[in-house]
Amino acid sequence: MSREEFAAKYGASPDDLAKVVTFGSRYGLVEVEKRRSIGGRIVVLSGTVQQVSEAFGVPLYEYERDGERYRGHEQAVNLPPDLTDIVEGLYGLDNRKIARTHAAPPIVPWPLPSPAQIAKFYNFPEADGTGQAIGLIEFDNPYTGSDIEEFFKGQPPQIVSVNVGGAGAPYSTGNLEVTLDILVAGSVAPRAKIVVYYAPWTEAGWVQAVTQAIHDTANAPSVISISWGYPELQARGDLAWTEAAMDKLSELFREAAPLGVTIFASTGDQGSSCAVSGGKAHVFYPASDPSVTACGGTMFQDGIGSTEVVWNDCHGGATGGGVSKHFGLAPWQEGMRVPAPAGAKGGRGIPDVAGYAAGYSIVCQGRPLRAPGTSGVAPLWAGLVALLNQKLGHNVGFLNPHLYTEINKAGALNDIETGDNDDGHQAPFYSAGKGWDACTGLGTPDGTKILAALTSLPGSAAS
Repeated sequence: MSREEFAAKYGASPDDLAKVVTFGSRYGLVEVEKRRSIGGRIVVLSGTVQQVSEAFGVPLYEYERDGERYRGHEQAVNLPPDLTDIVEGLYGLDNRKIARTHAAPPIVPWPLPSPAQIAKFYNFPEADGTGQAIGLIEFDNPYTGSDIEEFFKGQPPQIVSVNVGGAGAPYSTGNLEVTLDILVAGSVAPRAKIVVYYAPWTEAGWVQAVTQAIHDTANAPSVISISWGYPELQARGDLAWTEAAMDKLSELFREAAPLGVTIFASTGDQGSSCAVSGGKAHVFYPASDPSVTACGGTMFQDGIGSTEVVWNDCHGGATGGGVSKHFGLAPWQEGMRVPAPAGAKGGRGIPDVAGYAAGYSIVCQGRPLRAPGTSGVAPLWAGLVALLNQKLGHNVGFLNPHLYTEINKAGALNDIETGDNDDGHQAPFYSAGKGWDACTGLGTPDGTKILAALTSLPGSAAS
């Protein structure tokens, strides 16, 4: 269905949103212009610390840990009785950073493949993304326009920046993650519109950015790429995802399916531990969400075209992957021999698919760099889906059920059977093998075979 149809059928009641605004106005809170979304069921209010504290009956404090200053609270938040059945979640009182890039530290480059070369190796369909929009969820500094111009030799894709409470224009110092995402997606689908959603690194930033991207009627991305994450419900220091934020994001990701929007997320570059101490395996969220297609990493043993193995190099980077302790086993993963997580009966296994992650030669901050990491895999697959949507004449939408059935049975995924994601943190790790595994999922794509498999579905016809 269209985003307008979704909003009309499943969106928030305008009266309910108005009640929230009226409540806030009693304490001097004002509605942030153009942030109300009926389809996304969200309204954004702004005020001083004192006004917010009085409105929600909770004192706010300023904290400092490991050099980061942030706002937070220790007591429960309060709502008046007439709002308790309306408000599902409240985000923004705590503004700790809850995002980590999945681009490994940049390295001075040696001869490496370009994203276009990798797309050719993976047999992507002959298309350019015309008529498609690719959404990128981003945090921190945006890109530098001169880097994009230099990489694309003066012919960059159309880029639209959407400010979602964060930075909304190119900075003088470009961000490696944002730059890499744009360069990969734009190389694969050069005629697609690249829509970059910038937000703060907070839970509120996540909720606003994902809401905007999925329910954006102006830009209408058909596929969204996320190269950021944070360990699933696992505290690093005193920081962790809250279940309320994960539940809200998961709800939003589920809404992408009826809207025909495909979502990809990188599994991370810290192997099976996610760089969490304690000797246990972890996975990153949102890659672990069942409504997201999780992307692991591979590399070539002896240059492009040689045997493809799990990405795990000597520079401290290794593909993420493992089993969720929050989400149960997905129905389409039954029979895939997903191992049970420690202390649980079974969980969602990640990744679903994989792609080249050993690094591209890119331009960032005015100089050439090697940018490895699973960050390059999510936009690669997003670019592929833009091509598939163009060829099919309709959106692929939620991809996971098709990956594990028609696409896998058609031999459209290259099984990776060698390597592991041991990152040296003395945590249990996973090894590649025949069939699905917690390093590379079902494998890397053969784009043309995937197109053929999707074309054979009822109601599909490639153009």
